[in-house]
Amino acid sequence: MRVVLVALAALAASASAHQHVFASGPLAHHQAADARTSSEFQPGSLYAGQRLIKVGEHVSARWMSIDAIMTLRQAGVGFMDITDTQDLHAPSSSLAAYESRLPSQLTQGAAVNKTLELVSSDLYGLVLEPFTAFHNRYYDSDNGRKSSEWLQQQVQLLADDAAVNVTVSQVQHRFKQPSVVARIEGQTDETVVISAHQDSVNMWLPWFGRASGADDDGSGTVTILEALRVLLARDFAPRHAVEFHWYAGEEGGLLGSQDIAKQYRDAQRKVKANMHFDMTGFWLRDSPEVIGLVADRTDAATRSLVTQLAAAYTRLETREFQCGYGCSDHASWNAAGYRSAMAFESDKLEANTHIHTPEDKVATLDFNHMLEFTKLAVGFAYEVGNSKE
Repeated sequence: MRVVLVALAALAASASAHQHVFASGPLAHHQAADARTSSEFQPGSLYAGQRLIKVGEHVSARWMSIDAIMTLRQAGVGFMDITDTQDLHAPSSSLAAYESRLPSQLTQGAAVNKTLELVSSDLYGLVLEPFTAFHNRYYDSDNGRKSSEWLQQQVQLLADDAAVNVTVSQVQHRFKQPSVVARIEGQTDETVVISAHQDSVNMWLPWFGRASGADDDGSGTVTILEALRVLLARDFAPRHAVEFHWYAGEEGGLLGSQDIAKQYRDAQRKVKANMHFDMTGFWLRDSPEVIGLVADRTDAATRSLVTQLAAAYTRLETREFQCGYGCSDHASWNAAGYRSAMAFESDKLEANTHIHTPEDKVATLDFNHMLEFTKLAVGFAYEVGNSKE
């Protein structure tokens, strides 16, 4: 089987490099160069031994090989790899790490609406075309590392032009791909987290199969990147720090977000809430166009706030649905005892059948639909970031 897989990989065409400038002005050109090497034929050093995998709240974690993990992924079973974050899932972790207070009413309408005047879909294509040109963004590969470095450059370009105090940094993990964090400083010791995940995998050949990952989760990646762009353009200076996170290793069992949520909990960081965006670009035209709101492994207060924000600042209503165990990175914050919510492209979890395949392409996305999620992220940043409660 290994010989066959290597032969298939050798036949796969290298992704072409693309250049771009942001719509906000002429900025330095960067190339998204494919980094495929002989190392891509292995799953990465992370899987040198077995990993501790959890597939449900009330199911005991089991040590599994990479082959067993691949079987879970191919069967569509949600899981969390808790090998390095076991204490997040101990019984005591059900206690709140920090009991934050969310705004009881919306007070930032004038500022939000002024900022929403700047929201555009131009950035989506300019970033997604080169981002999806990487053969894949597998988290324990050179492509995963280089795609993350390229993404960080795009975030840094926005920060370099900002008049407010914003920093961009990497968070290193036990695998090759780092997470990226942009932090807009606040005046208190509380932090708001807005997030997406940056990695992509092929369902059948995770570490070297083609996985353009336009919707999963290139769409969420650019959704919050555009939110950051317009906030900085309006010199957004929140009361509480607002951080934008692009997580590594979500497809490996929420690896990057678990690492970061654990770091914040261990450091007793006061996180008001996490608002996560995983897949924002696809919806079935024979269904109502809505914002899917994940009902499990989130908290009711944050979901209620998101519903208010959607009604006030977008043209879409929210509709709750069950996402399942290990569905996405909001679950890491929930496991760590923080408030969290997740917005999804529809209320039908499996509507987009292209994800985790080479067919998850930019052409399948509805940029107008994605704009509503950027608006939601902007509203969340203003209302929670400036809350006096």
